[in-house]
Amino acid sequence: MEPRARSLLNASMRRLADGDRAAFDPVYAALWPAISAFCRRMLAGDADAEDAAQQALLKVFDRASSFDPEADALTWALAIAAWECRTARRRRTRSREAPDEHLPSLAADAPTPEDAAIARDLDDAAREVLGALGEADRETLRATLLEGDRDPTVSGAAFRKRRERAFSRLREAWRRIYGT
Repeated sequence: MEPRARSLLNASMRRLADGDRAAFDPVYAALWPAISAFCRRMLAGDADAEDAAQQALLKVFDRASSFDPEADALTWALAIAAWECRTARRRRTRSREAPDEHLPSLAADAPTPEDAAIARDLDDAAREVLGALGEADRETLRATLLEGDRDPTVSGAAFRKRRERAFSRLREAWRRIYGT
C-alpha cells in the first residue's frame, strides 16, 4: 500500500475508532484488498482464505473502538487477519477435512517391509564382501568413507593409489561372490 493511501487509512481508522460511521466505507475499501490478498497467501489460495478475510474484517470493525490512534491501521488489521488464518488452519486440521501436510511426507519416508528386507540383504552382502578383503583394503575403504581419517604419514598420491586398488579388489570380490 502506498504511503498516501496508508495515511488516509490511518486517518479513516482513527475516525472510525472515534465513532464516525461515515469512515466505514473508506476503511473497508482500503482494507479488503490487502486483507483478502494476505489471507490467500497465508492459506495458499484455499477456500478458507475468503472466510478468514471476512472474519478478520468483521473483527476489525467490531474492535474499531479499541484501535490505538498512534498505531498503524494496516499492521493492526493484518495482525487480526493472521490470527484468523491460524484459526482456519487449526479448524481444518481438527476437522480432518484436508489431509495433514506432514503425514504424506512421513509416510513417504517410512520404508516398506520389502524395502527394509532389501536393505538388510544388501547390508549383509556388503559385509560378506568386505570380509573377503584384506585388512589394509578394509582400512583404506573406511578412511575413504570417513574423509580426513586417513593415515597422515601416507601421501595423497599413495592414498589415492591404495584407494583405487582397494575398490578394484572390492569389485572383484563382489563379482566372485555375487556375479555381475
